[in-house]
Amino acid sequence: MLFETTLLFKTMMILAGQVGIVYGLSYFCIKGARRAYENNTSFLGYYFRGSMNMNRQLDIVPYKKVPTKYPVEMTKEFEAKNDEETGKKIEAFTKLKFANNREEVLQFLKEGYKYSIKSTFFNALFIFWAATLFATLFLAATKISILTGMMIFTMQSVAFGILLSFILLEMDENDGLRAIKIVFFITVLTAYIGYSDFYSFSENMILQAILLLSLFALIIFSLIRTLIGFSRNVIRIKAISGAIVFSLFLLIDFNLIRKRESFSNDWDTAFEMAFTIYVDLMNLLLEILDAMSNS
Repeated sequence: MLFETTLLFKTMMILAGQVGIVYGLSYFCIKGARRAYENNTSFLGYYFRGSMNMNRQLDIVPYKKVPTKYPVEMTKEFEAKNDEETGKKIEAFTKLKFANNREEVLQFLKEGYKYSIKSTFFNALFIFWAATLFATLFLAATKISILTGMMIFTMQSVAFGILLSFILLEMDENDGLRAIKIVFFITVLTAYIGYSDFYSFSENMILQAILLLSLFALIIFSLIRTLIGFSRNVIRIKAISGAIVFSLFLLIDFNLIRKRESFSNDWDTAFEMAFTIYVDLMNLLLEILDAMSNS
C-alpha cells in the first residue's frame, strides 16, 4: 500500500470520534440548560435554578417541578437502626404516602417526607447506556463486526454524553469542565510516556496484578458505598486513588498499542484498543469528578 497508517493513528481516529461525541454532547446539553435557565423554560424535562459558586461563577442546578395534581406521591427514607424494645436491627426502608390536598402535603413535609418525582427518561437512558456499553465490550472482544461495533459504540457515547452533562450540572458544571481539561492533560502525558516505550508497562505482570486488585477494591468500595455512608474525606481519598489507578491503566493501554504495532496493525485491533482506552478515560473522569465534588 502507498499509505499505511499506524495502529496508534487508527486507534486515535476511533477514540477521538467517540470522546468528541461525549464531550461535545455534554457541552451542548449544558449550553441548552443555561439557555433554559435564562429563559425560565425546561430542557429535557428539567428546570434550572441558579446560584454562585465560591469562584463567583454561575452554577445552575437541575430540578423537577413539583406535581400540581392530587393525589401527590411522597416518600421518606428511614435509615437502618436497632429497635429500642427488642434490640433487633431494623433494615433501611422507604415509606410511601399519598397526599390528597395541600394541607396533607404540608403535613407530610413537616414529617420529613419529600415529593416522589420520577424521571422515566433518564432511567430509560441509563438502561440503554448500560446495554450498549456491554454490547460494545462484547463486540470489541469478539471482533465479530467492526461496523456493528462502531454503530453501537456511537449510540453508547451519545447516551453517556447526555448522562454526563447532568452529572456535571448536579455537582458544578464549572468544576466539571476543569475536570475534563485535567483528563485531557493526563491522556496526553500517559500517551507520550506509554507509547515512547522506554519502559514496558504492558509486560510488567506485577504492576498489572496490583492494578487488577486495586480495580476490584474500587468496585467493592462502590458497592459498599451504596449501603453505607462514608465521610467526604474517605470518598475523596478513594476517588484520588481511583484516578491514579486508571491513569496507570492508560499507560499500559498506550504501551500495548506500541507492542502490537508490528504484528496486529488492523482496524479490529484499533477498535478494541480505542474502546479499552475510552473506558479508562471515562472512569478517570468520573473519579476526578468524585474527588472534586462537595457532596
